[in-house]
Amino acid sequence: MARADSLRMRAGQIFCACDIDGLPLDLDSLPKEASIRRMALAFGASVLAQVLTLSALPLASASITLPISSVPWPYLAMLLGAALAGFPASLLIDKMGRRSAFALGASLGVAGGILAAWALMARLPQPFIIGMLWLGMAQGFGLFYRHAGAMAGGAGGLVFGAGVIGALIGPFVIQAAQDFGGPLAPAYALALSGIAHLLTLALAVTLPARSIEIETKEAEIQRPPKRLFLRATVLAALAWLGMTGLMAQAPLAMIGCGLSFSMTATAMAAHLAAMYLPGFVIGRLIVRLGALHSALFGLILLVLGAFSLQFQGDIAGFSLALAVAGFGWGVATIGATAMIHRAGRPSMRALALHDISLFLAAMAGAALFGRLG
Repeated sequence: MARADSLRMRAGQIFCACDIDGLPLDLDSLPKEASIRRMALAFGASVLAQVLTLSALPLASASITLPISSVPWPYLAMLLGAALAGFPASLLIDKMGRRSAFALGASLGVAGGILAAWALMARLPQPFIIGMLWLGMAQGFGLFYRHAGAMAGGAGGLVFGAGVIGALIGPFVIQAAQDFGGPLAPAYALALSGIAHLLTLALAVTLPARSIEIETKEAEIQRPPKRLFLRATVLAALAWLGMTGLMAQAPLAMIGCGLSFSMTATAMAAHLAAMYLPGFVIGRLIVRLGALHSALFGLILLVLGAFSLQFQGDIAGFSLALAVAGFGWGVATIGATAMIHRAGRPSMRALALHDISLFLAAMAGAALFGRLG
């Protein structure tokens, strides 16, 4: 399916109105760079919101009375929201275009950050969990940026790598929240995550509008083989299962070792930066090893980092172990994504099924390994 930009279809103007995504054209001769940059920056802002949320979540959850406190309900709600967003995100992108879909996801993030911050200060568990659900939905929409980048001139890795920017900015924002808010720092961090999604919203609404669709016959579109698609989904799901269990345990383990909120946020930011760093280097690795072997290599790194975490006791050790695990997650996730997109053009529903599988695996990892008790 090709799309046309409705803003170019004006009376009295005669020139090509076709968008570039998915068309067999010389992409270097078309002005795609601005769109790619906007998607990359929007994904970076989405990752910044993720850093702020994940850094504040352990302390926030511990300071509020939750039913069956040994279960990480807010974390599970966030992952559930991301899973629930999969099919709506794919359908909106397919039917209404990237701008509408990503703007809706970012709006949910703005509302979720504000609601979660208010509920935390008011010590209200139910609204807090709803706010985390909305923040998770925003994350589910944001994850589709990597697919959109992969379809727009094969820049999925670059868009994914832009998450490093958000991860590196995160510790400075957390430190400012702690200096200004003191004991209310987790609530301020959640509110700031909503503001980060507001930046994502501003970038999303500037993406090219698409309202005209030119259908091509299904038989003419090369889809990835089902067996390959299933293999890629299983590999990525294993990476997400291990990563969410690790991310649920690590902040509390660091706090148990006497590390402060800002120091914990620094280690988590190093972890998240390493998660998205492979976006800048994955191309060469895939050329040398292939997408499948790259994903397997990433899983090995993830296991090594997670295993070494239990032997750490200071900020340097935690940061290194989390960085190794995060880098492995990034390699495995992008490798699996490359397996799918290099084999053909997947349908939006197939991509939704892929991402939903990842978030369901993430929920399983949080439930199995991330208990708070």
